[in-house]
Amino acid sequence: MRTAFVLAACSLILGCEPEPEPGPGGGETAADSGDTASSGVDSAQWCADNGFGASIPWDGVGPYGTLRHELAEDFDFPQVDGSTWNFKERWTGCENYIFVPDDIVRDVSDEETIWSKDVDDLLEGSPRNTHYFFASVLKDDEAAANIEIITEQVDKQLGRMDADDAAWWAERVHIGAVPLKDMDGWTPQTIRNGIGESGLGIDRYQTIHGIGSFADDTRPDNANPGWPFQNNLAFAAHEARYFNMEAKRQEALDAEDPTLVQLWNGEVIAEYADMEAALPSAAEMAEFDTFEIDIDMRCPDHDALEPGNCGAWDYIAAFYVQDADGAWIELSRFITSYHRETRWVADATPMMAHLLDGGTRNFRWSWAPSWNTQPTETRVQLRFSNNGKGVKPRAATLIATGGSFNSAYNDGRVPIDVPVSTAAKQVQLWAVTTGHGANTGSCAEFCNHQHEFTVDGNAHLQEFPDAQTAQGCIDEIEGQMVPNQSGTWWYGRGGWCPGEVVHPYVVDVTDDAGSDGVATVGYRGLYEGSTPPDNAGDIVLNAWLVVYE
Repeated sequence: MRTAFVLAACSLILGCEPEPEPGPGGGETAADSGDTASSGVDSAQWCADNGFGASIPWDGVGPYGTLRHELAEDFDFPQVDGSTWNFKERWTGCENYIFVPDDIVRDVSDEETIWSKDVDDLLEGSPRNTHYFFASVLKDDEAAANIEIITEQVDKQLGRMDADDAAWWAERVHIGAVPLKDMDGWTPQTIRNGIGESGLGIDRYQTIHGIGSFADDTRPDNANPGWPFQNNLAFAAHEARYFNMEAKRQEALDAEDPTLVQLWNGEVIAEYADMEAALPSAAEMAEFDTFEIDIDMRCPDHDALEPGNCGAWDYIAAFYVQDADGAWIELSRFITSYHRETRWVADATPMMAHLLDGGTRNFRWSWAPSWNTQPTETRVQLRFSNNGKGVKPRAATLIATGGSFNSAYNDGRVPIDVPVSTAAKQVQLWAVTTGHGANTGSCAEFCNHQHEFTVDGNAHLQEFPDAQTAQGCIDEIEGQMVPNQSGTWWYGRGGWCPGEVVHPYVVDVTDDAGSDGVATVGYRGLYEGSTPPDNAGDIVLNAWLVVYE
């Protein structure tokens, strides 16, 4: 094992002849042909064989830029082994690229570079389709010292790996031979004085992203003024996880053939906004079996970092449609992030029952209170499609709402009878539930509040055992939660995470509903299986019984 490590690390650190490379790379011609320039390996096949999803061809046309959401141009990266890594030549179309500058400190109390530890946790927790670039933003002597530090850290970690893993990561950890000020291309200026000052990311779509906070809640340091958490290099892996989630989501969207209804398309709006939009006709709406809401929230200042630019707080956000009586019906719910851009695609298929008439409808997107309106560059698109599910939502009946969570929470709640069509093929319980406030028992944001639904006497319990866990929301990155926010994004909560779509509680209750044309539905809220205590925050709940035909 030791001999294998020396060979693998040789190409990264020492500049000797490299071993055969464990991954392909390709340039513009390779992307067009499907073969890679340096290895002859088909990128699409390599990506598929390694479970990395679709390979996106290199965009050799542009236009290129240096801001978030713009296209990344080719660049060279001179490495400590004497070689130069070229972005376009090594393009596979299914990998992530993350730059971590050395002026991010582990702890403001000692100002030690974030490069000085946690390389082991970074690589162990990272998706394998990720490249990490360590490029110093400091001047000559300071840069040289930090380059030596990160070289030693990487050497040490590769030495602990088996031969295959060491070879894999030796290919994907890149240490700059010189400070960024002495490198050419667009990346040095973007990292030193642009949107990459706190780190820079490029995804498989060649799209540029900023990097968020590295603060780790498991490393508190109360000696730090203001923000009492040390930074952890391993948190860079969360960005790669998020890029992979976005790619998987985009693959799913690309597989559909949707009818699109565009609402806002890049306007900077604040607090909330209403818009009328023309839906497809009733005949067309009747053919859809899927309804999704695509919401893209970006910082209004493209030239600035995300903190202090995007909204600062985790507010309830909701997308509504107005009914014939003027009431607003919530179609989907989200929670805004702490200082980060977000994009969500919410499956709101059951709520399509409220849109079946088609035609012009009035919609509202609301995400901030009047006292802190959080201006945001906003894009909202409705997606209607038929994906061959065999059933379509035809009716949705509201069966329960929330309120103040206390000993009187269940007062006045009685079962209701919901008509179920004889043509029904499926009956579904669909509940959007979030807890807020931190009072008795840390409820309802940080407690396991429970919600019991009964359908013709059959009970179904929604609960939140991850509430109060130290890193429950870190586990939600694959659920569309943006990571590395500048706030307490890590903690598990009662039904939601900052910067994430609120995932509905969904139960197929077709067998419960019986065949007599009526389903009797009950609801009660519980805490530890019993009556909620007083002063336990608030429950925001909309629960529906949905009939599909």
